[in-house]
Amino acid sequence: MVIEVFADVRYARIPQSHLKTFYFVNVRNKKLKFHEMDSFLFVNNVQKVSIFYFFLVGYTWFSGTFPSPDQSECLNCRNGTCECSPSTILIYRDLAGNLLSDGAFCDSCAVGFFRNDDGQCSKCGNTCPANNFTNSEQMYTRIKLQNGIEMKSNYIETHLSIEAKLCSERNIRSCEALVNMCILQNYESGSLVNACGILENIKRSFNPWQNSWDPLATTDDSELEKENVIDHQYLFREDSYFELFFARYDVNGSFEGFFTSESISLSFCGYSLDPFAPFLFGRKYKKECELRKSSIVEPFYEKKLFEVYLKFSDDQGRPKLYPMHVLNSAVQVKGQLSNLANKDRNRWVLTRRFYMLDDYSMKFDNSTKLKRFAAKIGINVVLQRERDGYINPPYLTIEYDDTTNEILKSTLEVIYHKDPSGYDQKLIYVIAVLAPVSIFWSALCSYSWGRRQGKQSAVDASCILYLFVCEVSVLGDIFFALFGIIACWITFAYKNQTYVLYNMLSEDQEKSMFHFIISALVLKFFGLLFTMGALVFQETFFIDWERQKLKQVGPREEGKEIDGVQTDEHGMPLSRDLNKSTEAEPIVVWRTYLIANEWNELQQYRKTSLALQIIMMTLLMEYFQVKNYSLIEPAFERNDVDPTTTLSTLVSSLAVTVFFYLLLALIQVIARVLIVERIVTDPFHNFVDLCSVSNISVLSLTHSLYGYYIHGRSVHGKGDAGMSEMNEFLQRERNNLCGFRGLEHGSELQTFTVNLPRLFRSKYDEIASISKQTASGTIGHEAVTARMDATVRAHSEMNSFLKKFVDHSIADIDYIVRDRPVLESVLDIEMSDSSVIGTFTRDPVEIAYSRCFVYGNEWAWTSFECLAFTVFYLWTGSIYLAGAVVYVISHFIRLVFGYLCTNHLIKTSLVDQRFLV
Repeated sequence: MVIEVFADVRYARIPQSHLKTFYFVNVRNKKLKFHEMDSFLFVNNVQKVSIFYFFLVGYTWFSGTFPSPDQSECLNCRNGTCECSPSTILIYRDLAGNLLSDGAFCDSCAVGFFRNDDGQCSKCGNTCPANNFTNSEQMYTRIKLQNGIEMKSNYIETHLSIEAKLCSERNIRSCEALVNMCILQNYESGSLVNACGILENIKRSFNPWQNSWDPLATTDDSELEKENVIDHQYLFREDSYFELFFARYDVNGSFEGFFTSESISLSFCGYSLDPFAPFLFGRKYKKECELRKSSIVEPFYEKKLFEVYLKFSDDQGRPKLYPMHVLNSAVQVKGQLSNLANKDRNRWVLTRRFYMLDDYSMKFDNSTKLKRFAAKIGINVVLQRERDGYINPPYLTIEYDDTTNEILKSTLEVIYHKDPSGYDQKLIYVIAVLAPVSIFWSALCSYSWGRRQGKQSAVDASCILYLFVCEVSVLGDIFFALFGIIACWITFAYKNQTYVLYNMLSEDQEKSMFHFIISALVLKFFGLLFTMGALVFQETFFIDWERQKLKQVGPREEGKEIDGVQTDEHGMPLSRDLNKSTEAEPIVVWRTYLIANEWNELQQYRKTSLALQIIMMTLLMEYFQVKNYSLIEPAFERNDVDPTTTLSTLVSSLAVTVFFYLLLALIQVIARVLIVERIVTDPFHNFVDLCSVSNISVLSLTHSLYGYYIHGRSVHGKGDAGMSEMNEFLQRERNNLCGFRGLEHGSELQTFTVNLPRLFRSKYDEIASISKQTASGTIGHEAVTARMDATVRAHSEMNSFLKKFVDHSIADIDYIVRDRPVLESVLDIEMSDSSVIGTFTRDPVEIAYSRCFVYGNEWAWTSFECLAFTVFYLWTGSIYLAGAVVYVISHFIRLVFGYLCTNHLIKTSLVDQRFLV
């Protein structure tokens, strides 16, 4: 119920049985407060004021009665109400001063009289208020639209002069009506003949409001910086809401009471099923819709204007109201729109009262109605930086649209702000530390690369170029790790907090982070190309340890066998002179082809399956609704949230996508390495066993003087054996009846990381050049034959050279076997000098050579695919499209990589391409 309280009224007697919840007004602190004490309603700190309005929650007078204007009597009213229009008075006593027995009623003053501020009839002077205050033709009665066009306002033209006259004679309702016309004219200042200018002129002699409650008063953004006016700590809980109260005025200036947010919606779309959904503290809410003009028939909006208050309880639990200011986009200062949200905040002009819909103040000449409406409303909650859970005064942002279109767009959004300087400052510190670290690490990588390439100087042009290559890869990893961790921390810490410590990033900060993520994607793409390029150009040779067999010379049919001894045609044993009776049998090449094909197949083997990864991500995000974890609201809810109104941000979507993508990839790696490869099949250890059975070693050089060696020399001396003999070989190994497979005596270790001397490289290149020699003048089949002969000769010489090198049979090209120091393992750099004497560094895990394949560079692929998947998902909003695009891109790169690797393997291993499948 609404009660008028005049300055000379200190309290109103209220029956104790009707007391419920009451409040008091504290003008000094500029807050609406309510207070309950005994059976009296106190008005504290009331200054010289004409009128205050109070909203008493749940209060009623005696049933069916209404208070008299002097607050001393309970009245019965003829029409069921004692509220009279501003132009009429309440008659409730007869001429003798007694209450009317048949009830009070409203009536107009007689001719020559007018209703004064006390609600009584007073005699007019020379003129009555109904006469024009001034010549209406001299008044500015037009309204300037958003596009600068001025439109005639029939409503203002009809009412401005009358209401100005009444307001000048201290009619409060008319002053309120003048305020409303000022609002309809967009608070336009600088003119003395529009509604705002006329009201300002009247206020010089008569101000119907206290300064703090003046609905026309405007202020700057400093009002939003006050930190102690809302002394309530908000928590992230299911029952933690912020409540809004609306004071509603008719356009004619009549105050119609207070209403809750359940009764009045700030959106033409409505609040769906839950009217309190936008006001859960911590929830980022946004509701958008399109609707027809004809569907807006809500009587709460028709010719109404509003003021908004925030209701809260202070530290002592006392309920309070605080007025919320409005950043009205239509406000014009000197003909300029100063309140656009993207403009300088120092130019903001904050107001109090606003309208939701205006379809009555203007008409086109062709009678087509122009509808002005609040197209976009934002409730802005500003979190304090120093005090957790406390907020600065919240405010509304309203963007108006004026259109004749039939279809309207409406948006309501709840936005949480926090001073971004803390995040920006910490980010600068972290980048300032990581940037030098990345350069230092890239310099180490470049130095290591130069040593492994046999460079004489670490600062030549190629090393400097490789420094930039390393920096590209390192920066990509740094950006990915840094902003992925930041996004996950901010998102999950925000949702898990009870006391408000963290807030999501601002739009500018999110855009900056997205740019870094795109940069990381580009850097990782080039880093992946550099990594795969290094694998393409590695040089691999298969060393065959098989010894040549001797076979008999001469026609076997001329002799005969006596008692198992080969004899000639005369029955004499064959000559034991090997030069005369035997010759070397060529070594079978099928074992080399087998190992080469197995090596080539391992090129594409990975720890994770991209197809499985995308399928699991799609199921997780869409079917199990894990993507709802990115919705900004307290706690971790997946299914009880409306994703059409509760919003996710770029940062939260990035966090959820990256976190679950990497989690699924980690699960795949653990399952592959610890379960499948240990229980089912281990392709890399199986490959080492196959090399031992085939009697073939593998030397793969990823750099000129650096690479990996697999010692596959058979302990049985040969690999060419029948099924029965091979089974016997394996049985002997199982029973420890033969030597060890390892390179060193008494060792089973077969895999090594090698650093080779420079003389080795010279000899290696010299032999490899033989395969490039072609006979001049040969064409067609002869050229192919000549090229094949050169390849066979080069293969034979290379195989002989490498066998001698491994057996320490070359005096000036030798190596030592050692263990790798911890520091070398951490920095991935060789400290010892191997330019003269090479080193074979033991690999106890026996899979270091997997770095020659995609398997050993899984992070380069997984991180690139994760970033690509995330960026395309954030860009398109479709997880299906993102998965399809990433799969196609990755599959295409792998096809190209596989083709190039196979071609280069043919060139360096000197195997026939026709047998490499």
